[in-house]
Amino acid sequence: MRTSLWADFKRYVLYSGNTLNHLAAINAGIYLLFVIFYVFISLFGIDARAFEGKWLYEWLSFPVQPASFITKPWTIITYQFIHDCPAPWHLLGNMLIFLFAGRIFREYLGDKKLFAVYLLGGMAGAVFFTIGYQVFPAFALFRTGPILFGASASIVAIFTAITTLLPEYTVFLIVIGPVRLIYIWLVFMLLYIIGLAGENAGGNLAHIGGAAMGFAYIKILKNGTDIGAWITKIQDWVRNIFKKKPNLKVSYYSEAPSPKRKSAPKINRVSQEEVDTILDKIARSGYDSLSQPEKETLLRASKEN
Repeated sequence: MRTSLWADFKRYVLYSGNTLNHLAAINAGIYLLFVIFYVFISLFGIDARAFEGKWLYEWLSFPVQPASFITKPWTIITYQFIHDCPAPWHLLGNMLIFLFAGRIFREYLGDKKLFAVYLLGGMAGAVFFTIGYQVFPAFALFRTGPILFGASASIVAIFTAITTLLPEYTVFLIVIGPVRLIYIWLVFMLLYIIGLAGENAGGNLAHIGGAAMGFAYIKILKNGTDIGAWITKIQDWVRNIFKKKPNLKVSYYSEAPSPKRKSAPKINRVSQEEVDTILDKIARSGYDSLSQPEKETLLRASKEN
């Protein structure tokens, strides 16, 4: 049976209920818009790089100067969704890591927490970026020009969060074979630290900020507090605004009382205390130590979240 590209997009992205797919699609869609714009103005002999830098990136990227951020507060969110163009490597590299870590995160903690950590990690990355350039003398000559863009800090936060939760989680890498998640994470962190002395020092500051947020999020969550709950509430509020309300016709009539039917048993929601207990057990002994009922409880909790 043949299906159109648009039908597949609606099935696997728009109506999938999968936040990982939604965020990846937003990043890819914005990149494509930038590329189309880049090509269009290039065909008319306009310096695309200069035009992008002046209008697009300047208004959507996060500025290094706190005073500039005050005049463009939206950039702490928008910078998390734009990537360098026309070369696709920045986007592709980020999305590969995002899909790798995001699938594991989503399996254990659900879609709403994935979205919250994505935004919180990006915000933390922006804060580290700004503070780093103001504090370290090595950046004294560059405290006015640099801008920050890309989903890297958000993705590192998600990667760090799931590594903090499941350090012994094992994945199979081509050529290398089975490797624990903690070792992959350590390699990335070492590269980010080394990169502080390179050309992309600002980006690596943001990566470290995202990692700090991912670590803190899980540690605080284990103590019973979800620091991303406010993001989830806003997300639910926005969804309710755009949710289609069914057109109901109300008719008033009387009818003979029908025999009482047994109501279906109520399924109790998984409490945060139950989830915290299971997460603590995973942290101590790994996922394989869970009993089947505990695995089912965790799966149900991820769907509720």
